[in-house]
Amino acid sequence: MRIPALRALALAAALSLAPSVAFAQTVVIVPAVHVSVAPPPVRVEVMSAAPSPAHVWIAGHWIWRGQHEWVTGHWALPPEPGYVWEPARWVRVGGEWAYYEGHWHVVAPPAPVVYQPTAMPAIEVDVAPPAPIVEVRPAVPYAGAVWIPGYWYWHGTRHFWVGGRWSAPHIGHVWEPHHWVQVGVRWRFVVGRWR
Repeated sequence: MRIPALRALALAAALSLAPSVAFAQTVVIVPAVHVSVAPPPVRVEVMSAAPSPAHVWIAGHWIWRGQHEWVTGHWALPPEPGYVWEPARWVRVGGEWAYYEGHWHVVAPPAPVVYQPTAMPAIEVDVAPPAPIVEVRPAVPYAGAVWIPGYWYWHGTRHFWVGGRWSAPHIGHVWEPHHWVQVGVRWRFVVGRWR
């Protein structure tokens, strides 16, 4: 099944229209997959304490990878103030089930500001970060906006996801994303930067 390629093509086509509509607030979400097997009942999860008042709980949910697989809930920071989380969901469509990915969407258009990462202490841990989350990008808020991808950040005892965001371009610079590098048996966090 070539669903990911079709989905990427449909999203690219939908997002290509965004620059012509200033401050578009609608994200076109294309179902990732249509299947005939209903998802199992949602699991009951125990939410840990939020790392900060700004964190939002992303509830666990079923995804499709040849069969239904559970993705556990986690805390995440919104990409910018004014963003809210739209949860992932399964919808019955005729005789099939369609899966819609969760995503951040903007409630109010952000002002064009060049993203600058906050000062972060050097972090080196023994626990490898999880695989990056494939994010559904909100509509481009203004012409020339640059996507700053989300990343896993270590907060005391575990990794927490920080959502991606749009930034005004930093003229003459390219964004080098936040990332983790393995150093021996440990993992070191490298803060993203404009270069």
